[in-house]
Amino acid sequence: MRSFPLALVVLAAALTAASAAVGAGAQTPSPPRVGSVPLTVPAAALAAGDGRLIVASGTRVLVVDVARPEAPAPAGTYEFAQPVLGLAAAGREAYVANSHDGLRRLDLRNPSAPALTGTSATRGQAAGVAAAGALVFVSDNSLGFDVVEGAAAGDRAPAGRFERAGEYLGDGFPRGIAAGGGLVFLADQPAGLIVVDVSDPGAPAAAGRLSLGRDPVLAVVAPDERSTGGAPPSVVAIVSGRGGLQAVDVSDPAAPRVAAAVPTAGPPAGAAMWGRTLYAVSAGVLEVFDLTDPGRPALAGRSALGGAAGPLAVNGELVFAAIPGEVVLFRRP
Repeated sequence: MRSFPLALVVLAAALTAASAAVGAGAQTPSPPRVGSVPLTVPAAALAAGDGRLIVASGTRVLVVDVARPEAPAPAGTYEFAQPVLGLAAAGREAYVANSHDGLRRLDLRNPSAPALTGTSATRGQAAGVAAAGALVFVSDNSLGFDVVEGAAAGDRAPAGRFERAGEYLGDGFPRGIAAGGGLVFLADQPAGLIVVDVSDPGAPAAAGRLSLGRDPVLAVVAPDERSTGGAPPSVVAIVSGRGGLQAVDVSDPAAPRVAAAVPTAGPPAGAAMWGRTLYAVSAGVLEVFDLTDPGRPALAGRSALGGAAGPLAVNGELVFAAIPGEVVLFRRP
């Protein structure tokens, strides 16, 4: 997952005072720290697959074997010609938004030797990527997103092109993308949050919109599809410049609405979801929120990171949080 823009950190500072009181409860349980991965350069994006952590920094992707979380093992790297601007994990594969080189697919079954197994040119600069089911959605810096057909793991030909199935032309400039259950959630400037129906991959259609007026939506996160069984999510989270982290009810995709502000300790630097649990990093802490009732986010856990927060990722067992010099692994509460 990509870290959020600097503008978000500056504009969302109004959250800090109200949030600190919520995060300070002495009885709040702490997700246990179980390991860490040292980094020589800062992480720009993280993605968590099955037993694999994928770390992007500049033009390089690092694959880490996390089958034993107490002793994560950096295994292999892949060097691209263009910067890695977005990552998504699907099983033992990674999808890379590779700037002007478009979308790239890496096979991670042998983590010591990541293999390029597919490429797809995009209309402009590939800036973000999400994967759901057999489809991959890659956002363009200014043109919306492409729908690309993936393939089941194990059904791999030598590295080559894989096919674009459709495209969605956004109203403005995509700033974040998430997907699940036949829906794509696009953070668009200046339109806000756009919910796009991709049940017909060849003809994506806007189903609903949420505008925050002059408050720009800068990022969106949806539950990892592995945590929902492929069902459409009923709640997602957005980050806006003024409102910070907010839970959005999307149970009716045609009428998304802000359910509540999420009281983080400070301006959010990263977020991820697993089912109805929202993970956020800010002000040097990892916070866990229960969104069973999206109108009343409940703080369910809080752990110190030991450094400034960066990108965040989650899988069925672990939470991964990047700080300067390392990625810290926490057991999911």
